[in-house]
Amino acid sequence: MSIPFVIPAEYLARVAGGELIRYGAILKDAHTGQIVAHLQETGVIQNLLKTGLSLNPASGSVASLIGVAQNVMISKKLDALQAMMGTMQTLQIATLASSVIGIGVTAAGTALIIERLNVVGKTLEEIEGAVASLPAKWREMDLRNKIVNLKTTIERLQEAEFRPDAASVTQGVEERLAYIFDELHQGTCSIVLEAEVDARVLQTMLAALSLCGNTQIKSLLWLDMKEAAEFRARQQCSKLQDLAFLMPRDVMADRLEGGVEQALRLSQDCSEIRMRLASQPVLVRSLIEQDIDGRAFVERVQDEDGEPLLILPARAA
Repeated sequence: MSIPFVIPAEYLARVAGGELIRYGAILKDAHTGQIVAHLQETGVIQNLLKTGLSLNPASGSVASLIGVAQNVMISKKLDALQAMMGTMQTLQIATLASSVIGIGVTAAGTALIIERLNVVGKTLEEIEGAVASLPAKWREMDLRNKIVNLKTTIERLQEAEFRPDAASVTQGVEERLAYIFDELHQGTCSIVLEAEVDARVLQTMLAALSLCGNTQIKSLLWLDMKEAAEFRARQQCSKLQDLAFLMPRDVMADRLEGGVEQALRLSQDCSEIRMRLASQPVLVRSLIEQDIDGRAFVERVQDEDGEPLLILPARAA
């Protein structure tokens, strides 16, 4: 099956020139608002980002981002993009691809997702050890156990690759991820209503939600259940919208220790995650309209070992 991916240089040049605007994993015409294409990071960039990258969801240091860009540039995979767009644009692309949710249907293999979950679990352990008085809701959620359940579930997905009943195992994983996502969402909603909110707790919850939700969409696409993937992505986006209503920036500025600056950072993170999730149903609809097999699409993106980014036009040429 031929999947109509194109080399991204033309589109990225138009993004740099302001002709196209990125919303999540969607590229839109800046003047008409028309969806032009879907941006997907590939397996090659995820492999490059496995080393030298701080996967701590609470870390936003400039040093770690520079490390990402350096690793990619050293590999020579983004040299052409750097020459065309400049270092800052290259760094932005690398940062997008290395985030906890990815810019499209993540090409990250299950091993990398598990690695990220290990960091989430370690962060939670550090928070619990440092915060003298955790909110009651935090203890009731027993979030660390939920992360363990999420990790075990995704390990089952990793095991499926070596089993003859891979489709059955993957379907069971997808069903379990739906329950875990709802549990994490409810817990996050409870936390943001507390009088005092620890920013690291909230960032960690958003990271876990992102990993869980994106893995579920990826599983449904691999099963070629595209209509179900579209429906589930819309549900996830709706739940994150509900969460956003509970954490307006001015209110969070009073509840967070970091005040206005920390509230702005969290608001931007949450907005970016919502945009990326909101772009998933549009991507899936495009796959349906172009009659592209879901598994073939995921495997094509994940197995790409030459181009760091691929573009899927919104309509077949």
